[in-house]
Amino acid sequence: MHPHLLLGAAALTLLTGAAPGLDVVVIDPGHGGTNMGAPARAAGTGWEKEHTLRIARRVAEHLRAEGVTVYLTRWADVDMTLANRVRYANAHKADVFVSVHLNSTEKPGPVGHETFFLALESSDEAARRLAAYENEAVEAPGDLASAPSGAAETDVADILRDLGQTQAHEDAQALAAAIQRRMTPQSPFPNRGVLQAPFNVLMGASMPAVVVEAGFLNHPKEGLFVTSEDGHARIARGIADGILDFGRLVAEARKARPTSARAPAPPAPPTTTATEPVAPRTP
Repeated sequence: MHPHLLLGAAALTLLTGAAPGLDVVVIDPGHGGTNMGAPARAAGTGWEKEHTLRIARRVAEHLRAEGVTVYLTRWADVDMTLANRVRYANAHKADVFVSVHLNSTEKPGPVGHETFFLALESSDEAARRLAAYENEAVEAPGDLASAPSGAAETDVADILRDLGQTQAHEDAQALAAAIQRRMTPQSPFPNRGVLQAPFNVLMGASMPAVVVEAGFLNHPKEGLFVTSEDGHARIARGIADGILDFGRLVAEARKARPTSARAPAPPAPPTTTATEPVAPRTP
């Protein structure tokens, strides 16, 4: 087991709680350690990995205040493989897994926040390129992202075929939509919508799992917002409120249904509002 997983179990538990529909939430601050993510545009504001951690800590504070038990996949600036982040969430039997990221492009231009759920096919070319960039993380031997390409594609297809028959996959779309709704009044920048892509960090999750791309680090205005204290606070508030809405509106209803009535429903069609093309990200 990754050494940080052991640290997490001992040090990162917050309050055991009674938020409607939610017992345990795992928040994943994207990147970390030698995987720095994208550089921030504003001078002296660092790297993506720093801001995702600050945002994730604030999300945890909001959820803790509502009585949710919260774990972070990393509490410090450490390396952690994508596969181990998912294993961590599964080991803690999380009701929800949210991976927090910030976006970037080769040339400034695109702006806004978007949330992804797992799918074999990407919503568009921009989503495909973004997933490919995010999947380029430090992986341990035997992890999906480091497997030969043919084997990885087979595993991904198997995972997604299973996901298509599970409530977790359908609920991931509802979770993404709830987060997007709540992010919109918190951010002065556009809602780019709910999209789908084959993010490795979501593969194998046994609960509703999404990737939040909370804004563009290299946009001249949004880059300042997402690296500011006010931006961190507002983004975290939106993510936390979206998670809580999902708990109240979806997870609580699922848990209240008799066991015999919990047969998986067919997955809802993907919802997208993104229309602006996004160039590949650069580290």
